[in-house]
Amino acid sequence: MALGNVFIQDIDGNIPYNSSSGNEKITGLLFDVSMQPALFTAGYGLNNIGKLDLNDIIYITTRKSASRDFGIIDRIIANEDDEVNENFLHGIPAYHIREFFRMSGNVEGRGKLYVMFADCSANWDAVEILQRASGGTINQLGVWTEQPLWKLNGAAERYNLNIVKTLNDKAVALAAQNQPLSIILSANPSNTGTSTTEGKQVNLNKIPSCICESSRMSVIFGQASNEQISIMQKRNVNNTPVGFLGAVMGAIAKANVQESIAWVRQFNLFADDFQDIELGFGDINLTVDQEFESLNFYESLSPVLLDNLDDKGYIFPMKYAGRENGIYLSKDQTCSNGDYRTIARNRTINKSRRAVRTELLLYVNSPLMVNPATGFLAVSKITAFKTLIGDILAKMQAAQEISGYAVNINANQNVLLNDTLQISYVIVPVGVATKIYVEEGLSLTAK
Repeated sequence: MALGNVFIQDIDGNIPYNSSSGNEKITGLLFDVSMQPALFTAGYGLNNIGKLDLNDIIYITTRKSASRDFGIIDRIIANEDDEVNENFLHGIPAYHIREFFRMSGNVEGRGKLYVMFADCSANWDAVEILQRASGGTINQLGVWTEQPLWKLNGAAERYNLNIVKTLNDKAVALAAQNQPLSIILSANPSNTGTSTTEGKQVNLNKIPSCICESSRMSVIFGQASNEQISIMQKRNVNNTPVGFLGAVMGAIAKANVQESIAWVRQFNLFADDFQDIELGFGDINLTVDQEFESLNFYESLSPVLLDNLDDKGYIFPMKYAGRENGIYLSKDQTCSNGDYRTIARNRTINKSRRAVRTELLLYVNSPLMVNPATGFLAVSKITAFKTLIGDILAKMQAAQEISGYAVNINANQNVLLNDTLQISYVIVPVGVATKIYVEEGLSLTAK
């Protein structure tokens, strides 16, 4: 017989509180294959048509599913003659999908990823098509394209920025349809719109700012520097940099909405095949040894130049002196200097917007009691709606996704005249320690 005692056991009471539905983790990847006209008409792409075709939209929850169910296979070793038959777009899509799952939690783990291959040479309607296919649930969309990020603007002038404003307009239109998302653009920075010798040479001093009041856009460039990335870039007839879009999208999916993906403690991109960094552009003309003239290895870039690229609004991989085995994102900035200048702020406001709208939809065409003496909205209704929205924002504040909030409903609304209820709310975002200044010195005493 067991000894006498007092036995206490914890029981889960299933208290219904969860500040995150996980929907803010839903991610999209759009591959613009307009410069790969034979991708689905020859070689591996043609043989894989039963699993994947141009304009198909697929939903991937694991990396293995991408390969098994849709034929987006990891790159295999192949000579140049067999390249088209053995590899699907040189293994670039599989690489970014793998990196997404690696950075979002576990390379063999689960995630929520929509993928589409489309020809975006004429327009970017694929952005809207992909978002609609997801039911408007995609919160962040990565766009990989071989279209040039910059175009030549006279021999002595800075380059012209390309694509950014057009894609931002698409995101703005989707937000107006209550389907807000942040777009991360990985375009081709290795040429200025032509395949000439001069067109393949990018002058870093002529790179334009991407700050153009496009708050729903962020622009990235840079990539891992290793043999596999080099082969993928060289085998591609356009020599487009592979980039690191998958890793960035994985970091965003992993991050809570208020967190900067440049947070050093939380988002380290370092891996066995991501130990060194290069921009992936500079001079992609080939030497006699069939190597690129210059891809701007990270250690060759001056701190002044990196600061300049950061000031111009770009996001790129970087290292911090004194931190071994570490590769990080430079910022989480958008193409704006306004209130929505970071991806985190956009994701935060988008989350509150989606949650508030979901609750308020239940009250569309609902009765509204008014004060019979004034005809204005009844105090009880004002209190009810303030509580409804306040509860949503209070949960976000409890989860430290926002610092505070306020809900306002004008008490002098005459809803009998216009059948319209007007509500406003503001949230106080969470700050970010982008720069930390410290003063140090020697002293005779510790006072």
